[in-house]
Amino acid sequence: MDKTDLLDALRATHAPIEAAAAALDDEALLAPAPGLDGWTRKDVLAHVEWCTRYAADVVEGVRTGVDPDPDPDDAAWDVDVENARILEENRDRAAADVRAGEAASFARLLAAVEGASEDELFRPDPQPWLEGTAAEEVEGNSTLHYREHVSHLR
Repeated sequence: MDKTDLLDALRATHAPIEAAAAALDDEALLAPAPGLDGWTRKDVLAHVEWCTRYAADVVEGVRTGVDPDPDPDDAAWDVDVENARILEENRDRAAADVRAGEAASFARLLAAVEGASEDELFRPDPQPWLEGTAAEEVEGNSTLHYREHVSHLR
């Protein structure tokens, strides 16, 4: 995989998220998300926004040396706790704000990847705070994650 492949994958896997969100009016966006108890479709879109924004933060952090998550207690990180925190932080946002935020986070991720060099994206352990590559972090929080959540928006 190279940068062009990563950008192509981002666009291809985000397109169904974008289409599913566009097909929902605000009322449908506020309806329960299929397969996720206690979540609305808006909550799912806000979650996707957060993960996409984090992926952009990682790429930008590799380029600048700034850790996007300087929490010193990585051992205590728990995906369920993190997802609950993101859900709570975004629960009261208006549907239009979530739509705009998700679109902006995707545009920001594309710009971050486009602006990064191949080395910044694919060099293993490019910063002390990142194990693996920036591209792997991008994939985990976007291309793979989009596939996981598109069904929750339909």
